Amino acid sequence: MIFRSQLSARESGGAVRPAFEAILETQQKAVPSDWYVTQPDHARISGELAVAFDSRKVPLGGEAVVRAISMHDIGWMPYDGDVDSPRPPARLDSGAPVSFVNSEPEQFLRAWQGSIQASQSTGALGGLLVSTHFARLTHPYLASGKGTPEQRAQVERFLHGEAARVERLLPQAALPVEQIEALITVLQFCDLASLYLCANPAAPVELPQPLDGNRVRFSFEQGSYRMRPNLLDHVLVLEIPCVRFVDGKAQREFVPVKVQ
Repeated sequence: MIFRSQLSARESGGAVRPAFEAILETQQKAVPSDWYVTQPDHARISGELAVAFDSRKVPLGGEAVVRAISMHDIGWMPYDGDVDSPRPPARLDSGAPVSFVNSEPEQFLRAWQGSIQASQSTGALGGLLVSTHFARLTHPYLASGKGTPEQRAQVERFLHGEAARVERLLPQAALPVEQIEALITVLQFCDLASLYLCANPAAPVELPQPLDGNRVRFSFEQGSYRMRPNLLDHVLVLEIPCVRFVDGKAQREFVPVKVQ
């Protein structure tokens, strides 16, 4: 789940911040009564962003890549549901809601494996991209020293298994390694940009993944999200599907946004 404290987008203000840092702060301040976006819905928004790129600036190489990006978090369905069938937020012992930033390996590894398997159904390239994406997300976890010895061992086993998957899928993808790396960058960019749109931080942000030779910044100004430099083929109109639970019942709101 990606929590947001208010429905409407916030006018950006203050200094430009690293995107994940600003997003992380919103999740650390979340309470169970906040609105949230499910991980599968967030992944769908990632795909909508990918398909809107100007192909001269951000080549994707086919519909299968967009489908894989759109499915890259579908393995969270058993935990989050989606906007049509959402699940209420789980809570830590502290009472804080469980989001994508504080879930434990027992949960996120199963979700990642489900996402990889689903993405691989689009073809070898889709499985390769999503597998590598999640393998790289384990590095901050292991470097931080988080988790029990058994949890860290689970993460290491996941890495070993995905390395074997990548070795198996790489010849089937039939693309140069540098082109695959560029597509992984696109996936990670779309993932982080969608997290920004869903989490709704107040600060303008910069994403670390370079596209078309540039670091891209996002901000919300005068009713629209601005991408600088703008890599889109057209103004992208999205709906952010937000959910919250009140007295055990799901409430839904679809927040319209423009990205240009």
